[in-house]
Amino acid sequence: MKFQSNQNNLDYNHSIRPPSIVMKLDRLGSFHQTRLSFTRRLIDDLKYQKSKIEIHQWDIDNSGIGSAIIKTTFKNEILSLIIFCHSINAEERTDRVIAEKWDMTFSLFRGIPNKNELNKLSKNLKIQESGRHNSKQLTLSRANKSQRIFKKVLNDLSIGKQPSDKLINDVGYLVRTTAVYGNGKFGIEDFSKTNGHIFLDKPFQAEMLTVYLIRYFSIELINFLAKKKGGKKSVTLSKHLAKHLGVGNATGLGMAPFLINHQELIHQWIYNRETALSRVFSIKQLDKKTQNRIINYIHQAFKYSLQWKVDDQLQSNKIDALNLDLKKILQNKKLTKLLNLDYPLKNLFDFYKNDINLETQEILNSVFIEPFPELFEDLMNNMGAVEKKSVLIGYNVSDILEIIKDNYKWALEIDTTKSDENYCFWYTSQTKLEPRLGITKKDVGIEKQLPFDIAHQIKQTVDILQKLPSNMTAAEVMINQPKLRNIIKRIITNKSMPYSEIQNNLIGKDMKPIDILRCKLSFFGASKFDPKSDLWTRITLFQGAPLPNELWKIKVNDWLFPNLKNVK
Repeated sequence: MKFQSNQNNLDYNHSIRPPSIVMKLDRLGSFHQTRLSFTRRLIDDLKYQKSKIEIHQWDIDNSGIGSAIIKTTFKNEILSLIIFCHSINAEERTDRVIAEKWDMTFSLFRGIPNKNELNKLSKNLKIQESGRHNSKQLTLSRANKSQRIFKKVLNDLSIGKQPSDKLINDVGYLVRTTAVYGNGKFGIEDFSKTNGHIFLDKPFQAEMLTVYLIRYFSIELINFLAKKKGGKKSVTLSKHLAKHLGVGNATGLGMAPFLINHQELIHQWIYNRETALSRVFSIKQLDKKTQNRIINYIHQAFKYSLQWKVDDQLQSNKIDALNLDLKKILQNKKLTKLLNLDYPLKNLFDFYKNDINLETQEILNSVFIEPFPELFEDLMNNMGAVEKKSVLIGYNVSDILEIIKDNYKWALEIDTTKSDENYCFWYTSQTKLEPRLGITKKDVGIEKQLPFDIAHQIKQTVDILQKLPSNMTAAEVMINQPKLRNIIKRIITNKSMPYSEIQNNLIGKDMKPIDILRCKLSFFGASKFDPKSDLWTRITLFQGAPLPNELWKIKVNDWLFPNLKNVK
């Protein structure tokens, strides 16, 4: 592990926050991106690999229809984004996963496709899940133009005018993806076959590269179309506006169960995040330069929060509170004094934590992690997990009950007999094979519910185990009580991976799936969360990230809270 200049300035006096604090939905739903997020990891890797990104083929006509290939050259391999642009009617353009037509379809491809492969891709990419895909394809994706911004930006550029900063900031992207599939779905390459590939072995890097290249394509496309439309009077999008554009994404319930189903992975992500935070809290002293960086990041967070506008009233209220909290911190003359104390970041956080909301607490945690990438090299390279289908032997009934007592107190405190604690159920849609949420007293199908009623299962397990011999092995229980197999596996997993369980009733009336979505999306590196209901949200990825021709710069990854100067 490399600690470089900070190595002698750490003493690890500060333990990580316990799961009882971290694993609550309201806090998980307040997470922001950090240095550990996958978009940030991608930019680091692209720089480290000295990657070269360039347009390899461009067959787009004046109306924006056609195909293109963007080539990314790594040290030992070439990956290319295959792009097809289609003509669709306005009424066919939707965020819904059930859509059948899109403005653009994409696939990240190993190498450069030959003519025959490109012909097959042209037929199959446009129909996405219904197509026949091959093992050279690493991802499958689609996107639509933003109806709020694409035509306006195109018209402005074509007449030699830059679009307003406010317009760019209000939307934040030219195109919005509705899905980015990977890891063997619908016949594309299974990531288990990429073992040994220094880039693809890391979680979600193929998907993040796909999105980053889509962003690059959207900017190149708007510049190309503006020139075709306006000729010599046209201009290209200015650098500062281009950098502020990311890729939009509409994410719904389909993503929510991921963190429930992948205990080892959620533990790894959150444990690493909390470990990173404990390391910065263990820094005994900060030099003046680092103090100024911290203050500058808080300023950036404040400006970012002022430009974060959403329609959702609950999130809007949180953002307003965030604005006030950050303003209060920045205006307090004690800020510099706190940063001069021993263990400055821990003292700063503790000084304010009881007077600021969760949104502010977690944005501060992202700030504190930001200046010290050298402290987290081991964590950033260890964000994956080996998931096991089996469970460890050696546990008996008494052991299982003890784990429940220690780790599932939150579940035992829930009154599962109340109707509000049985308000909804999760199921899989037969049409799209995507998770959905039903209302217990309203919708049919509860007999097909997914096993996400963890608190209920814990209580049922306790009732059964208390009637069994204390020395009966867990294996015997699972054989004799098949319905307990899933929950006993979860309990044993949680023993060694305590950040693997969300500590709320996931079928209760107060449960908001949007919190689960935001937690996962924060690890992807999302910004500008824009909830459209409790069930889905729009986000932006790679907003503020360097453009491909900037990847060589020293401070290439310094884009935590993107904001524009001329937006109020």
